[in-house]
Amino acid sequence: MKKAVILLALVFLAMSITPVYAQHKVRATGMATIAKNFVDIARSKALDEAQRNAVEKAVGVMITSATSVENFQVKMDRILSESKGYITSYKIISEKRTGDNYEVEIEAEISQGRLRDKMTAINLIMARKSKPRVMLVFPEQAVKDALAESAMTKYFIAQGFKLVDARTIKKNKDYEKLQDIAEKKTISSIAHRYGAEIVIVGTVEAVSNSSKIDSVELNNNKVAISGKVINGDTGDIITTGSEQKAAPGMKGDFKALTDEVATKLARNLVDNVLENWSAELANTATIKLVVSGLNTYSDLQEFKALLAEEVKGYKGANQRYFSRGKVELDLEIEGDADAVAHDVAQITVKKKKMKVLEISPNRVEAVLEP
Repeated sequence: MKKAVILLALVFLAMSITPVYAQHKVRATGMATIAKNFVDIARSKALDEAQRNAVEKAVGVMITSATSVENFQVKMDRILSESKGYITSYKIISEKRTGDNYEVEIEAEISQGRLRDKMTAINLIMARKSKPRVMLVFPEQAVKDALAESAMTKYFIAQGFKLVDARTIKKNKDYEKLQDIAEKKTISSIAHRYGAEIVIVGTVEAVSNSSKIDSVELNNNKVAISGKVINGDTGDIITTGSEQKAAPGMKGDFKALTDEVATKLARNLVDNVLENWSAELANTATIKLVVSGLNTYSDLQEFKALLAEEVKGYKGANQRYFSRGKVELDLEIEGDADAVAHDVAQITVKKKKMKVLEISPNRVEAVLEP
């Protein structure tokens, strides 16, 4: 009897702590082109689109009901990439083939609570990272690079990122130095000078291939874009990615292809960066600490010992260099740069106080006062 009572109590406890998400019914339609008479593939794609559209409608209702449309696109793109995760069930209302198109209409049950959690999480990540400034650089000055840069710029702005104008860096030809990813100090110095916490360096390849079938000339255009996302404070690579697509068209007409490929790459890079930041915030992050005024080796050793004692969330430190009283350390820490700066400012070495000179999302600079 006691076992039964305990079991029943545990069941009620589990029910009380398990989140019960509100469900919302949404009707949506998806359509796909039937290629080479593969109806099953078109039907599957139409069904996927219908599910994405259903989630899009649900997000739109939620944002409108909250009287806020700020950063609508960033919420949409992140959420739609995982749209099936928010549909608890669906039923097909109708489906039909019309010419070369296949159309599916569904009624889906959307978990609004999970959607709201996701939207909140994205906003929190961006806020915790102080809405970093991005510098987007395509080193070559060709039309294809300008098209890719324009498409990615538009996407990043829609995500709520602040962009640093890259025209100045191009005039000074600093963008050429950004190609050498091994030169972390150079990259960090350039980013710091132009006020960017994130640097994205992209490259574009565009080719047109022609062929003839029964004296009919056919042309196929292909665009491939790659990018690397660099931490402007440390010079470390956060993530890399590449996307490509080929399609028939007028020879040399790369505009639509470039826009599509650049947008897809930008979306994937943002997803990877947000995932990276989420892991950092949940676990440990690397904060670069640069301190000058440590005139002797004894000062350095005492300062490093005090770091372990005074900085909350301290997990370890890797010394990058020590020269002429200046040390550069990579701190592994549970926390952020503001917290590190606060604790460093409390440290005293041989009765001399630390003064914090500069703080950015991944870097703290301080000096031991005379």
